[in-house]
Amino acid sequence: MVHKNNITGNVYSDEWYTSQETVDIAIKLLSPMPDSLILCPFDSAESLFVKTLQAQGHTVIYGLNDFVEGDFRLCDYIITNPPFSIKDKIIKKVYEYGVKTVLVMPLDALGGVNRHRMYNYYGYPSVYVPSRRISYVGGEGVVVKGPSFHSVIMTFNQGPESCLKWEAQNAHV
Repeated sequence: MVHKNNITGNVYSDEWYTSQETVDIAIKLLSPMPDSLILCPFDSAESLFVKTLQAQGHTVIYGLNDFVEGDFRLCDYIITNPPFSIKDKIIKKVYEYGVKTVLVMPLDALGGVNRHRMYNYYGYPSVYVPSRRISYVGGEGVVVKGPSFHSVIMTFNQGPESCLKWEAQNAHV
């Protein structure tokens, strides 16, 4: 039996869950105002993004299968670990929304002709570079330590200045 991803429709798994350590770093980078409306479009009720933000008193909208085609501009912030296979569509959409957004992305999200065009047009994102590869949790709940790729945490629509922040330079964000 072939299983398809419920968001992208891909046969291979595009669902990797974010560890609490990465969630905490991403939320610090987002630095949401109290009682914000935060969109976690690719997350479920079990997401550590959703649980942590709700515990902090935020209203969280999650589980949107139509994020790329829909219009959810009324949120204050967006934060998620999106399916990497549709990263270009997601990056374009968060730029169009214009709200501060934090995305956990593969390192290759920094390159590419189409992404560079978007970065030139909309403004360069800020990038947090962890010292080690980010560990993810697979669909079976198993932590995958040291995946075969590097990830970064990117902040979009944060203002005119972008920056590159190395974890070793500022371990406490």
